Amino acid sequence: MGLKLSDLPEGENVFLDANIFLYSAFDHPTFGVPCRDFLARVDREEVHGYSSGFVLNEVFHKLMISEIVDTFDVKAQYAKRLFKEKPEILDELSDVWDEMDIINGFNITILDAQTFPEFVQLSKIFHLMAMDSAHLAIMKINGLTNLATNDADFERIPYLKVWKP
Repeated sequence: MGLKLSDLPEGENVFLDANIFLYSAFDHPTFGVPCRDFLARVDREEVHGYSSGFVLNEVFHKLMISEIVDTFDVKAQYAKRLFKEKPEILDELSDVWDEMDIINGFNITILDAQTFPEFVQLSKIFHLMAMDSAHLAIMKINGLTNLATNDADFERIPYLKVWKP
C-alpha cells in the first residue's frame, strides 16, 4: 500500500521517481497538490531529495510529448513522427523548457552511476521493468531506501519504504 508522502520524516534522504515531478507539472487533480507540497519540502531541505538522469530524462520526454500534443493538436502516438518530420517544432514549445528550469532549480542531488549488470539482476529478482530496475540500482548503490513514487511495483522490494502522494 505504501506510506503517505506527507508523513516522510524531516531529515530523511529520499529518491524521487518521475511521477512525483509529472503529477506536479501536470497539476494532476488528485496527486498534483501533494506532489507540489512534497517538492516544496525538498526545496526547503526539510527532506533531502535525490533523483537521477534517467528519471529526469523520462520527465523531460513526457513533458515534451505532452506539449507537442497540446500545441499541434496531434495524438501522442504521432508526436514523435511530427518531430522527426519537423524538428523545428521544438522552437514553438515553452512549457517543457519552463518546467525543466523549475526542476533544475530544485534543491535535489542528481545521482548517476554505472548500474549494469546490477539493474538486470534486480529486474530478474524483483520482476521490474528496465527503467524501474535502473532506478532501484542507483538507489542501492547510493544506500537510499526511501522512495517517493506512486508506482506500486516498488512495493515488492522488501528493503524499500515507498512513500506515495
